[in-house]
Amino acid sequence: YNNRARIPEHPELFARWRKASAAALAGSPGARLDVAYGSQPTQTLDVFPAALPGAPVLVFIHGGYWRSLDKADHSFIAPSFVADGATVVVPNYSLCPAASIEDIALEMTQVVAWVHRHAGSFGADPSRIALAGHSAGGHLAAMLLCCRWKDVDAALPLQPLLGALSISGLYDLEPLRHTPFI
Repeated sequence: YNNRARIPEHPELFARWRKASAAALAGSPGARLDVAYGSQPTQTLDVFPAALPGAPVLVFIHGGYWRSLDKADHSFIAPSFVADGATVVVPNYSLCPAASIEDIALEMTQVVAWVHRHAGSFGADPSRIALAGHSAGGHLAAMLLCCRWKDVDAALPLQPLLGALSISGLYDLEPLRHTPFI
């Protein structure tokens, strides 16, 4: 379960992600950075608007075993999707152990609600929101497909999401409760 131990070159991969993300930020003058979606300091997101109005929205949720990494490490996701006409939103979330996985999942519901409410302000279509997540972010994306959205916000549609892509997601969390490194 310790992927970093299994991939000894992970520091180089993370450094490559940071470098590509810095380049993506430098090449995205219209990006809106560190926008609050909640009241906590960790509850911020970056928006990379598409050039044309009515764009679909891709919300990319980073991984890190719910306890590490940052949205700023994943801005590299945005340029290719923006070039193909999608708006990209990359949120941060509170990390374990300061927050539980349940708390983090609830924060992600706030992200979706925020995107749905504010999509028009950055030229996107609130009826065309999809998710992608990597690792722990894949788990969170899958969890959001099961959400009772009217309990989050009565103004939301029953299902505000068109779908989700979980990349190397974690789904069976029970064994993780017994791993000594987490």
